[in-house]
Amino acid sequence: MKKLILYSALTLSLTGTTFAQPSGGPGGPPGEDPCKTERQTYCKDSRHGHESDRCLREYMSKLSETCKNHINEMMSRFEKFRSACAADEEKYCKNVERGHAYMKCMRENESKLSAACKAALPSPPPGGGPRM
Repeated sequence: MKKLILYSALTLSLTGTTFAQPSGGPGGPPGEDPCKTERQTYCKDSRHGHESDRCLREYMSKLSETCKNHINEMMSRFEKFRSACAADEEKYCKNVERGHAYMKCMRENESKLSAACKAALPSPPPGGGPRM
């Protein structure tokens, strides 16, 4: 179970769609993937998404500090979110698959969420609303 949660967190964090840093953070300008170089170097033949994220994990020891820091920060944000929103998730999005549909469900129920969960809910990706 813990592996599934960590895998989901890593997938969300590396794709940058859910917990992306609006200011660009340590990876550069807004919307830029801090692991772009590593994806191109080690995972150029992997499809974007789960496959690419899985590939990056295999090369974790070779990733730049910027990419490692980004992954660690996104994992930390995701864990805080999961902890703050566990009860709300059970109420409103229990049977929703992880990923975009899950975040869409949480945002659709935002007015009903606890204060702690609202505070931990990541901002929607640039361009308005969840990507499908």
